Amino acid sequence: MALEGQLRSVAHQNSSAVDLVTAEIRRAVLTGTLAPGEQFSIRDLAGQLGVSHIPIREALRRLESQGLVILRQARSATVATLTVADMEAIYRLRYLIEVPLAADSVGHHEGEHKRTLESLLEHSRDIDPEVAWQAHYDFHAALVRPAANEWDERMLQTLWMAAERYTHLVFDPTRITDEERERRYGRHRILLDAALGDDRDAMASALTDHLGANAQRIHEHVRRLEK
Repeated sequence: MALEGQLRSVAHQNSSAVDLVTAEIRRAVLTGTLAPGEQFSIRDLAGQLGVSHIPIREALRRLESQGLVILRQARSATVATLTVADMEAIYRLRYLIEVPLAADSVGHHEGEHKRTLESLLEHSRDIDPEVAWQAHYDFHAALVRPAANEWDERMLQTLWMAAERYTHLVFDPTRITDEERERRYGRHRILLDAALGDDRDAMASALTDHLGANAQRIHEHVRRLEK
């Protein structure tokens, strides 16, 4: 399938070709530029992005591990479909891993780390959607960082990236009113207050409620798509 105009060339950017290709394909999947179920060849991707086949293949392997694409015999790939079952599996694992780590981190958000959390929360309501979306991702990562080890972080990064397709679908940062922006800020303010408190059970409850509310909205949206 031709990809003309769907992806931006990364040939002249100063960073790892694999990282750039991964980021660009991931952006296209998250925004729906590459739609669920859409097939494309490695040759088409290489031509559109202005790189060789090698970084394309490595980027697609990364994205496959995140549940975003499905590789087909190393020559083509398909954007993974959105399903309620997959979404529920992602959130089930987030409850099991993310919530206890956030609770165990209570009492350890001090000094520079506290200021980082506060700064990320402010940036999460930035009018630039890319700034806001990245700050939201980093905010959730910072909530668990004091208690997380390397394996925890690897697992959570995979889950967050897999979940991002679903959250982006329902909470699209490019189409948001000022009222909705402040509502989202308020919901994350609750998490920050709990994180900076001294009650780990309150943090666990706040994050469970937060994830549960998101999962419910996403479930309703994806269920309609499956019909």
